[in-house]
Formats: sequence, structure tokens, C-alpha cells
Amino acid sequence: MKRVNNRILFSSPQVDRLLLGFLLRLFGLFLKRERICHVALAGGKTPIELYRMLSSQKLPWDRLRFYLSDERYVPFSSELSNYRVVKEAIGNRGRLAFFKTEMPLEECAMDYSFQLPDRLHIALLGVGADGHTASLFPGVECQDVSPKVCISRSPDGLLRLSLKEEYLNESCVLVFFLKGEEKRQALEAIIKGEDIPASRLVGKLKSYIFTDITYPLK
Repeated sequence: MKRVNNRILFSSPQVDRLLLGFLLRLFGLFLKRERICHVALAGGKTPIELYRMLSSQKLPWDRLRFYLSDERYVPFSSELSNYRVVKEAIGNRGRLAFFKTEMPLEECAMDYSFQLPDRLHIALLGVGADGHTASLFPGVECQDVSPKVCISRSPDGLLRLSLKEEYLNESCVLVFFLKGEEKRQALEAIIKGEDIPASRLVGKLKSYIFTDITYPLK
């Protein structure tokens, strides 16, 4: 464990198991004080094994609420759908809110806004090699739809929906999850505080980074 740029960093080859234990402890802490624990989940490939491990845990599932941090504006049946991939991994016991992408784009974003809590207890976010997180991309201006949700576009031109930077920064605890050497430069940028979307996100109480990339950096 290292403290770097107002974040606590954990680096381990067994990062999925390490993060699983950490999340279970966080769930317990928040559920001691709250009836429901609200958790944003990252999409993409990085957290899928973590979600499969989580799905097998004995948890008070009825007191946990999960939300996608972002989504591609594609049908549920698409292999690009975050909801499809995350739901399959976390299982039927996990109550996962989703973007209703069959709706017109702005209506979809607004509908999702109404599903969200006033504040997230935990925001678990991935980070791309370019430093993007959720669907907040470097150099891409988002279209505000509500105080919680915006519309974005990825470099490949695909429309996306995302939790807003301001809303994510209200999260009690914010956790970045990075795996793979291709993310090393992005990790270094976060640690140095360079101007990338991920660097601009900080939890209200604490912020963490979990990674399998060796630290100190080369």
C-alpha cells in the first residue's frame, strides 16, 4: 500500500482477490450505517472476473444496489453492451440499474438519472489507456442532460451515456481498477495529477487505486 497524490494505491498480481476483499469490507461498513449501499460499477473487460467472484459471495443482496457507470448506446443484445456483460458476470442476485437504450438518447439519459441515488457510496471505475474513465474521454465535451448523467462520444464515434464528473466526485469512496501493462502510462498520469479525466475524480471520503501493474513505476 502506498499513498500517492491523495490516493491510496494497492499493487498486486492477485489484484482481483485483493479488491474483492476490500469491497466486501466497504459494503459492511456502509451497511452498518445505511439501509442500502449504492455502488457504481465499471464496464469493460477489466472487472469481469471480479464480478464473477463477487457473485458467489454470501451478501445481503437485497440491501445492495448497483449502477452502471456508463453505457454504449447500443441494444442490450449487442456484444458492446456493458449491461449485458456485467449482468452475466454479477448474476441475477445483483440488482443492476441500466440505461434503457431502446429509448431516444436524451430520454434514455434522463430516465437513468431518475434511477440514481443522490450520492453513491462507492464508485468503482476503470481507466482506459488514454486516461478516460466511465465515458469521460480526453478532449471530448459531454452534453449535459441532468446533474448526474451526460451524453458523450468515444473516439470510434460511438454514442455513449455516462455518469458526470461532478456526480462521481460526490461519491463517498472512489476506486480506480486498472489491469495490464497497456494501462501503465494512464496510471502514471493519475499519480502525477496530469490533466486527464481520471485525475479529476476524487472521492469525498477516500480514493483508491487497485492495479496489477508493479509499483514503483519503471
